[in-house]
Amino acid sequence: MVKYNFQPEYTPISSPDESEKLSTTIRLSEVFDAGIRLEASAFGIEAHNAVTALENSGLQLMPLYGEAGLCQEAHNAFRFKRIYVNSEHGVPFLSSSEIISLKPRIEKYLSRKYTRNLNKLLIQKWDVLISCSGTIGNISLASETFVNKALSQHAIRLRAADADIAGYITAFLRSLYGRPQLAQSTYGSVIVHIEPEHLKRVLIPNLPPIRRIAIGRLMCQAGELRDEANRLLDEADRLLHERLKLPYLNSIVPTGKKTSIAKIKASQLQGRLEGSFHDPVAIAAEKQLHELSCEITTVGDSRVTKEVRAITKFRKRTYVEKGGIPLLSSKQIFQIDPVDVKRLAKGAHTKDLPEIQLEENMIAVTRSGTIGRVQIIPAYMAQWTASEDATRILASEIMNPGYLYTWLASDYGYCLITRQSYGSVIIHIDLEMLASISIPLPEPSIINEIGNLVLKANQLRDQAWRNEQEAINKLENLIAKKQTPQIEMNTVQTSPQLDKFSFDPDATPIWELVAEISAQVPDEEWKKLPSDLARKFDYYQKQKQGQD
Repeated sequence: MVKYNFQPEYTPISSPDESEKLSTTIRLSEVFDAGIRLEASAFGIEAHNAVTALENSGLQLMPLYGEAGLCQEAHNAFRFKRIYVNSEHGVPFLSSSEIISLKPRIEKYLSRKYTRNLNKLLIQKWDVLISCSGTIGNISLASETFVNKALSQHAIRLRAADADIAGYITAFLRSLYGRPQLAQSTYGSVIVHIEPEHLKRVLIPNLPPIRRIAIGRLMCQAGELRDEANRLLDEADRLLHERLKLPYLNSIVPTGKKTSIAKIKASQLQGRLEGSFHDPVAIAAEKQLHELSCEITTVGDSRVTKEVRAITKFRKRTYVEKGGIPLLSSKQIFQIDPVDVKRLAKGAHTKDLPEIQLEENMIAVTRSGTIGRVQIIPAYMAQWTASEDATRILASEIMNPGYLYTWLASDYGYCLITRQSYGSVIIHIDLEMLASISIPLPEPSIINEIGNLVLKANQLRDQAWRNEQEAINKLENLIAKKQTPQIEMNTVQTSPQLDKFSFDPDATPIWELVAEISAQVPDEEWKKLPSDLARKFDYYQKQKQGQD
């Protein structure tokens, strides 16, 4: 195997080539700095390159966490006995995998009475959440959606002094310079982990406040946009039940631990003998639908969908490490910024794209393993691909895709989808089964009233993603940028000839130029300026002239 030498000038943001190193040597001092660890993973090549690039950037660096760090508080709670109760007596509980969910699912509630030190499990607004067990490096910024929800011990809560710093840290940890540093700290063989102590080894640029705030606020705004998107989705679900006069299923068929028994006539078998198909909740849902005054049809109706697409031809896969086409698993479709996304070679999969490529406002329904999770694809995922474990649904020209999503994602849609599943170890649902799902067709005004809320939410999700990418790109470009060359000033000044100047609409804005120049001034020089300089500029200017 060919081994390449370490490159001291390597920057991860640049395009990789065949000279990218695969091995390096480690100094004894680095072993001691890492806590006398001898595993190769503790000195990862990618992390080594990232730290070297940070050092070469000329920016002031500091630890992410610790006494001299950017943050002084971090913990991953504690191991505890989980006692689950109903929503009336419990606190919403999230697993570590839900911290990067576009719309976190609340399926379990921890007992308020019997969970000790419950306050230590609760998420505070603008906590930086880091998955620390199993999958390492999922990063989330806790917006209002997460507040006062309990989180498992498999995620670190990193708390900053304010929201802007928390947003800046989130952008850095999701960048090419932050995430590799988290990955190199892992320990364990079967299931890997990191601890809050390992964050002391992560280096982060100590940017001037004006730059740090600009990056951090973009990340905070992204969180607020997703909060609003989730609120709109909840409102669409509420309107669906209100406009169609459909009671929530849990109000007409209470669910619990007691076994439900129902008698089925031979005429109701529909060729299915599984108990799950004849679930009493699904029967109650169908009965409630038939009582509606509007028309009831199926998802496969040409007025509803133009295609229900199962992925059947996509078999052989050719992956690449860099570039390529992102291939999302059925789980990653629901995540904001998943790690370990596989990438398909473009040339090898051109013929597969018409089948596997995602489109804006396409609806994806999980069909294998976990059944019935529904997602409407935002614009930024368009041109990406997804695995065969998600069936694609394309709304017809006269159907609002937002309404179709709302119905399939509702309690009625989920119940009617999951009853169709079959299999023992790994359950599935086929194209024909999904196409046979009942759907009500109310007046177009009602369809659009509900559907437009979802489409608006999808636009907000797209804007949130673009805000985050802008913040991360700004940070990565700032780190990769070499020392700014100084402008040479001529000693002989000549009067400007205004007729030689032309307006350039693409020129760098003056405020960005000011930010670049001010970033070169050391912090100790800024501290020498009077705090009321902006209001008393003329007064201090006269004093300066008198001193000269």
